[in-house]
Amino acid sequence: MEFATLKRTPVFKALSSLGKRIYQPNGIFYWTGRAKKEAEINATIGTAVGFESDIIEGGREKLLTYYLPELKQYINLPPEKFASYAPIAGLPTFRDLWEKWIIYKGKNAINLPSGTIDVSGKITKPAICNGITNSIFLISRFFLNPGEKIICPNKRWGNYNSVLHQHNELKIETFQFFKGDQLNIKGILKLMQQISEVQDKIVLILNFPNNPTGYCPTKTEIQDILNLLKEFCSSSEKPVIIFCDDAYEGYSYSDTRVGTSIFYELIDLHPNLIPIKLDGASKEFLMYGGRTGAITLGIHSSWLSSSEKEKFLEEWENKMQGMIRSTISNSNHFCQEVLIEIMSEGFKKMQESRNKIYEILKKRYFASINAFDKYKTDGITMDPAGGGFFVFLNIDKIRADKFADHLLQKYKVGTFPVMSEEEKINGIRVAFCSIPLEKIEETFRRIKQTLSDLS
Repeated sequence: MEFATLKRTPVFKALSSLGKRIYQPNGIFYWTGRAKKEAEINATIGTAVGFESDIIEGGREKLLTYYLPELKQYINLPPEKFASYAPIAGLPTFRDLWEKWIIYKGKNAINLPSGTIDVSGKITKPAICNGITNSIFLISRFFLNPGEKIICPNKRWGNYNSVLHQHNELKIETFQFFKGDQLNIKGILKLMQQISEVQDKIVLILNFPNNPTGYCPTKTEIQDILNLLKEFCSSSEKPVIIFCDDAYEGYSYSDTRVGTSIFYELIDLHPNLIPIKLDGASKEFLMYGGRTGAITLGIHSSWLSSSEKEKFLEEWENKMQGMIRSTISNSNHFCQEVLIEIMSEGFKKMQESRNKIYEILKKRYFASINAFDKYKTDGITMDPAGGGFFVFLNIDKIRADKFADHLLQKYKVGTFPVMSEEEKINGIRVAFCSIPLEKIEETFRRIKQTLSDLS
């Protein structure tokens, strides 16, 4: 494949060396797909296949992938829906449903500056991978070469360091996440300007609600980010790639905060801006062990004519398949089938079911805010939040790991210390998501007592 259409867009220019050379050849999945449709005898795929009656008494006279009969005791789905490989980029039905889920969320957006946004026809088919961790690994390799720079806030998910820096050998450039009690938008701009002087692309990862702080931007802050990006892209010919880590999308607990991904606003913002949406079933569907995620590109309307779009989507698909096949091969078939069953019953029904958990977490969030205010004392502050699964407490003069250890050993409260002298971070992440409501106030009382012990 020559990728002629892709090469005419800013996307190809922004790719890493790997992203430019990777492709999915007509390998085993291609020939197996053809054989399923055309062959009388299929000798392609390396899976044990035969009649179900061969392995189960009274089984069907139907060719299928062999499976251990004991699995039927635990899985209430036909073996065709769990034993065989899924296609490289995911089950077609699941991908269609996830695309519709993204569109649905845009049409029901919460507090975005533009209101509700319809992205129908403006996104690629979601490519299914093994959760957001895997999607960050894949998409950062796809766009960045080892040694190149990516912009992250100083307060970020710790696994970014392992995936982006240690594994993919990228240089993480950080800005102070907050300026006072607001998002430090000028800090983002300063780094973009600095990196544009030494690199042919600018890559930024945004995670709202944020892990570890739980921060959700206001509508004004989102608009300020959009203005910044549009002005920067207009003054620079270099592509700007935004990775939207939307792990906690939908978990905003305040009417003054944005509860929908900024991704929707980024589509069509500027021809040189390339938005990538990274979704996962872990939080959105409360299916942490399912390890199912999706990578979706937003398509600017100026990139393609209507006649070119189909070819562009085919070429992007081939690249995504090349990345997935060369790393994880494909994703969990069974989990995709389970999510198909859930999503097929309707997004509104799923949201109503999830809303019970959302309301529990919302109560825990506000209980955490109130408990912190009740036991607030010198030497400890809480970052602005608004949503997600966590709050973050900054600790003065006491090492966060020492604080967390004392809190755990003496008061039997487990938290996660986060420290970086270079990035001016010293605090603990409190996962209110995992604390029963009736224990939240006691949690913060013990935190205050720990501070008193160590001061």
